Amino acid sequence: MVLESTVLVKSTDFSARDIKFSHNNMIKIERRRDQFTAVLSNLVLFVGVFVFRWDPHLILFFYWFEAGIVVIREVIQSLFAELPPSEEYCPSGSKATFPLKELADVRGGLQLTRLLPPIYPRNVPYALMTVIQLIAFWPFGGLVLTGIATSFVEPLVLPSSAALGILAIVGHQLIQLVSWFRSSNYKTVAATGGISKTYLALLFLLAFIAPVIIGAVQTVGVAQVGLSLILIGSKVVYDILEFRKPRFVQSTMFIDETVGEEPTVKIPDGKTVAEFHTDWRAALIVSLFRGILFSFVMPTVLFVLVGGLIGGIVSGTLSGAIAGAATIIAIRTFFQIFVGWITIRPIVYRVYPDAVVVYNRLTGEAQEIISREEIEYVGPVPNSSRVRLW
Repeated sequence: MVLESTVLVKSTDFSARDIKFSHNNMIKIERRRDQFTAVLSNLVLFVGVFVFRWDPHLILFFYWFEAGIVVIREVIQSLFAELPPSEEYCPSGSKATFPLKELADVRGGLQLTRLLPPIYPRNVPYALMTVIQLIAFWPFGGLVLTGIATSFVEPLVLPSSAALGILAIVGHQLIQLVSWFRSSNYKTVAATGGISKTYLALLFLLAFIAPVIIGAVQTVGVAQVGLSLILIGSKVVYDILEFRKPRFVQSTMFIDETVGEEPTVKIPDGKTVAEFHTDWRAALIVSLFRGILFSFVMPTVLFVLVGGLIGGIVSGTLSGAIAGAATIIAIRTFFQIFVGWITIRPIVYRVYPDAVVVYNRLTGEAQEIISREEIEYVGPVPNSSRVRLW
């Protein structure tokens, strides 16, 4: 019997070692694939300069487009980040105003499909913060680069060959996204640990600074081919640095450690004495009123005013302005109902002899535990479907 037990342990050790070796090999394969697609993407730009005569302004346009796609990829990845953000970057510890910050305290994730890891509601405020900044910079940057919104940049007409550059950029980012999932990188990062901040800063430089510099250099007499090669060479250097030291971008943008710790909620031993469910109708009404109320609080009220302004300009009537503002209020209310669907509707209060556990059925995680000493009463309100806890 001892011999059989020893053999079994050795076999188990070999299996674990074999799995670890296989995982490391997969990471190496995915990394090489990323490097290959990055090289291919840069080669497409080189071919475009020499074969299709792409000028520096078109190269800037490609980099503007790529920066926006990278930020979108980072937003998608941040939703799946398994580790919690550190206190320095949580809504409670940051001076920044986070959208839907109620979701930052939700424990657990939502498994939407077996093909993907869980999405963590606590990451949504960070993703939305990035999306708002992207909406503010990316479209306007494109208008500047193409000369539509400014007079100091020559109008840019995209040639048919530009589709090749756009396809190469999108393909590269899609492959990187798939590699990120296949390598299980989501298990080692927090929602704040991406590189979207760098690319948001890059969007500003590409849209407002680079065109002025390119125009000034061209007036001196530098050839367009030379300028295009300098731009592509700078991107190649950046890619090399990123592959040789993957975390160097994060270290330049984040001062503190981005990954924090999430204390676990220890469920008491024994059986539950009682269980109280949240009324979904009450959750809907509360979320509806919150959405309307928050629409008139900073910073959402700014979007409401902008929506009313755009509606008034487009229609030229007061009713159009009201419709524009009402549209923004409806969108904000919809998001608040979404928050209530995650934070209020699935909540169950499980009463134990020594404590009450606040449990979220949607994420399958205990959210909070309240000891008996802190509670005077748990039970239904007379002549009502509500539950009172104090």
